[in-house]
Amino acid sequence: MKPYTQKTHASELERDPQAQSQAVGLVGEPMPPTVEASNSLIPFAQRDMSEGLQGEVVRETNEEQRSSDQAREELPLHNEKTLHSILRKGATSLIPFLLSKYWSSQTVSRIDMLNHIRRGHRRYFPQIFEKASVLMQLLFGLDIREVDPILHIYVLYVAAGITYNGMLSDVQGLPKSGLLIIVLCIIFMEGNRATDDDIWHVLSNMEVYPDREHFIYGNPRKLLMEDFVWEQYLEYQQVPGSDPIIYEFTWGPRAYAETSKMKVLEHWAKFSKVDPRSFEFLYEEALQEEQGASGHAMASSVEE
Repeated sequence: MKPYTQKTHASELERDPQAQSQAVGLVGEPMPPTVEASNSLIPFAQRDMSEGLQGEVVRETNEEQRSSDQAREELPLHNEKTLHSILRKGATSLIPFLLSKYWSSQTVSRIDMLNHIRRGHRRYFPQIFEKASVLMQLLFGLDIREVDPILHIYVLYVAAGITYNGMLSDVQGLPKSGLLIIVLCIIFMEGNRATDDDIWHVLSNMEVYPDREHFIYGNPRKLLMEDFVWEQYLEYQQVPGSDPIIYEFTWGPRAYAETSKMKVLEHWAKFSKVDPRSFEFLYEEALQEEQGASGHAMASSVEE
């Protein structure tokens, strides 16, 4: 067992300048070279991608965007900043609609989504859809997959193999699986065990604080300490021999059963727009786990 003060993985991006230069935030801007490894693997911690989203979700969670938006005149494009604003607003306007489809377990079509984007901005649908997909994945832990490439029909499902979304069955709340995947990722990065300070240091950089109500995650401390532990995605225990006493998080049995280090790594690497192998040591560990699981399954099959 590694001592709680030891970091098994040093900064992957600091060791790999190429990966560092390729890592980008959700807005398509390069990550600053001084960003710590934990923030580099979780690029959505950038403040500007959260602007406007909270208001959009709160206001439009239970209703579709008004059709009058479609009739507005096309906004002339003058510079990159204006385009960035159009893409961001278009993406956040899709979020309530996509969430409503997830809540009702319905598929969503490209035509449906186009109807929720201002008419003059529909030429940018591919970029808007990509940005909305990333927001759904990172904030809510939901992936979007095309199931009919001819009619362009999509389904939404919880990412990385996770089966828990943190919503009560009789309440139309916001999915919490995004935070769960983030925490699993932090634990993996910290050497498969992470202290309270490790977890909250990273989460605070994305404005998720232990004792401050969050518009998506509610009470984050309760979510981690009670819900995720109760659901057996996390384990929380005292570090043996620590003085003063320190507690740490590790993956729980349900996390190991439903997902893997490789799935978590691939899930985040795509948002940094880098190959998962850019995180050399993390990828090597995840690959060894995958090969070990495959070998064990093959051996079991032979025995049967």
